[in-house]
Amino acid sequence: MTTEAETVKPEMGEMKANLTKRNLQYVQEVEKHLREAGQYGEEQQANLIYEMTEKVLENQKQGVTARKLFDVTPTEYVKALTVKAAPTGEVAGKWWIALDGGLLVLGAMMLISGVSAIFQGQTLGLAVLFVTFLVGGGAMMVLRKYAGAMRQGEKGGTWKYLLIAMVVIVVWMTIMTVVQVVVPAKWNVALDPYPTVIVGAALLALRFYLKKKKNIPNL
Repeated sequence: MTTEAETVKPEMGEMKANLTKRNLQYVQEVEKHLREAGQYGEEQQANLIYEMTEKVLENQKQGVTARKLFDVTPTEYVKALTVKAAPTGEVAGKWWIALDGGLLVLGAMMLISGVSAIFQGQTLGLAVLFVTFLVGGGAMMVLRKYAGAMRQGEKGGTWKYLLIAMVVIVVWMTIMTVVQVVVPAKWNVALDPYPTVIVGAALLALRFYLKKKKNIPNL
């Protein structure tokens, strides 16, 4: 028979008092982001923090910090919990991520092109917009890989991400220029400004809907 003393768990305040300064800061950051997420009730938040703190204290005895134990920042820790709690049960595959990137870039480019053409000039041609969609999808896949390394604090992660981002922009601009020069005008027809703005806004709205529907993660 289990005694009352055996079933009593230590208080949260007592557990926090036994944490190192660095581990306590990690726990407090997770608490903060859990509250900001707004997806958990107070009791659920308390249980999540309690379970996490137990693991941190257990590994702290071996000199393992919370950051090293979970291998993610407090923000990423909470995001991982949110993904696990999502109704879909899984994160979207790479093709959905590519589509998300393509729709984002294409929609934004059409909006910018359309608004600019209303005041002066003409919109981008259909061939250029199609290439923008393809390059945007591919760029999102590449940047996501290096963005993850940067967020996790890998050595040189930030510089790698910035370098890759610059390369992506140069490649994108080069391809767009080649398409404008090489593709015949009849295949690179420019739309009227107002329809271009409307379609661009619709594509961004579609992207927002799919992002929620398919649980597509942010970059």
